[in-house]
Amino acid sequence: MSSAIEPDTLPTLHPVMFRPVTDLTDIQGDFNLKTAAVTFKKEDIEFIIGNKWEQVYARMIDNEYYPLPAKWLITTQKWVPYKADNWRETPLSTNCNGCHTTGFNPDTYEFSEYGIGCEACHGPAGKHVIQQRQIQPGSVCRVCHTGKEASADKEIIVSVNNSVCGQCHSRGQQSNKSEHMQTSFNFPVKYKPGNSLPTDYLMSSKQNDHKGKNWWAVGLSKNRHQEFADFSVSTHSKSLKHLKEKYTEIRGELTDQCLECHSSDYKFSKDDAKLTLATAKYGISCVVCHEPHGLRRQFNSQNIDAEHCGLCHVDSFSNKAAETGKAHYPCPPSAASCADCHMPYIIKSGGAYPIRSHAFKIVPPIASETFKMPNSCQNGGCHADKSLDWAKEAFAKHYPEYSGNE
Repeated sequence: MSSAIEPDTLPTLHPVMFRPVTDLTDIQGDFNLKTAAVTFKKEDIEFIIGNKWEQVYARMIDNEYYPLPAKWLITTQKWVPYKADNWRETPLSTNCNGCHTTGFNPDTYEFSEYGIGCEACHGPAGKHVIQQRQIQPGSVCRVCHTGKEASADKEIIVSVNNSVCGQCHSRGQQSNKSEHMQTSFNFPVKYKPGNSLPTDYLMSSKQNDHKGKNWWAVGLSKNRHQEFADFSVSTHSKSLKHLKEKYTEIRGELTDQCLECHSSDYKFSKDDAKLTLATAKYGISCVVCHEPHGLRRQFNSQNIDAEHCGLCHVDSFSNKAAETGKAHYPCPPSAASCADCHMPYIIKSGGAYPIRSHAFKIVPPIASETFKMPNSCQNGGCHADKSLDWAKEAFAKHYPEYSGNE
């Protein structure tokens, strides 16, 4: 069905999101753990999806990829049923492959690579690859691209547009109409890196989530693959717009240097060709905090702290403290990071809550009582040993101005 090739292994999980089984040790599921959910053998598994929080297993049947009816939760080391009643009605080509493969063609269901390869984010680059292999036969992308050199090849798309990440870090549906039929896909189709997502891609939102599966009542994501939707409503994503429309003279003169914190394309432009307030296009985007190639991990869930966030927010810290006469937060700096409060773990995967919110909103303890959701004070490991009543009282004491809201 596909002319797919195995991806070259880069220091990031993207290439191994969907791959053929080459060694049974790639399968993390414990088949010695007896459960009625597992109705297949390890030897039946031909493909693996996932590698961090959980693994879904698949095989090809009648020229189509199908998930097997149980998945392994890496986080909690458990088996759970997975589409057990309708797995033969859940082909990966319309449900998963647009995000777990590279070069997916919605007309033929074929793709060029297993996993997320370079072209998923940088666009088709056949001429570029041929040219480079003529120069250095057998070379792969990482031989030349160490993270420092920028390609001069105009065929290669290099964009800080959030939609590059949002094409997969979002949840929604899009139809692909052909001469004979219309098919619905659970991902954007025919997306070109650098552009915005297709206008006919219907992204999941609190308004259309009628069963409450994907969104908490406060409007934050509760399901995976929704970082783009969360981030899109955050003030970070609107940082350039707010700078231009809401800047006041009380902060001093508005200059191009303000873009260092308010614009991702300014931040990544070369020193001899810096953008200006008139030419910058994007606010803070995903790549400011996430190095997508994994070549340098400047931010991850363990090291997002005041030192990193303070590069742009140091004035906010000091001004707030001066106005209120108290510290920005009551916990010792060594006990909590900025992310623990502003990016709480409220998204479940692998049977636990290991994924942070990307809306940058505090979830007060009262939300746990009202909406049965995790809160900023207790689910990051800080005060999990305390009662909810204690957390509510402590939050109200230190932040009385919020009256239970973020």
